[in-house]
Amino acid sequence: MKRLTSFLLAPLLCAGLVCPLLAKAEWTKLDENDRATIYIDFERLQKNAQFATIWQLTDLKKRSKTGTLSSQVLMEFDCKGHKRRTVVFTSHDDNMAEGKTIFKSLKGGEWHPVAKDSVAEKMMHMVCEH
Repeated sequence: MKRLTSFLLAPLLCAGLVCPLLAKAEWTKLDENDRATIYIDFERLQKNAQFATIWQLTDLKKRSKTGTLSSQVLMEFDCKGHKRRTVVFTSHDDNMAEGKTIFKSLKGGEWHPVAKDSVAEKMMHMVCEH
């Protein structure tokens, strides 16, 4: 029975979490500094009265020690509680989430407060008010 449940859940996980990673994204530049450019994809924004989820892409200007040049994160915001958490995370060996996947996590993270005057706060305001 446990194998059957896993077999039935696999396509749902792919459709809901993993396959959107493969979808062609429409990235909008959110912020840039000397180390990275951060983009978000409003085409895949999902929200209700309290929560919003959006894909974020961080494109590094220099390869990290782990070989990463970009990462893609599904962020969830609690618009009323001013908190955020990571739902899905992947890192890649090429820019714009291209190339080989170096690391992938489908395990949702803990909720954290959104720091004032941060990129996360800018993102939260954009997605919660969109």
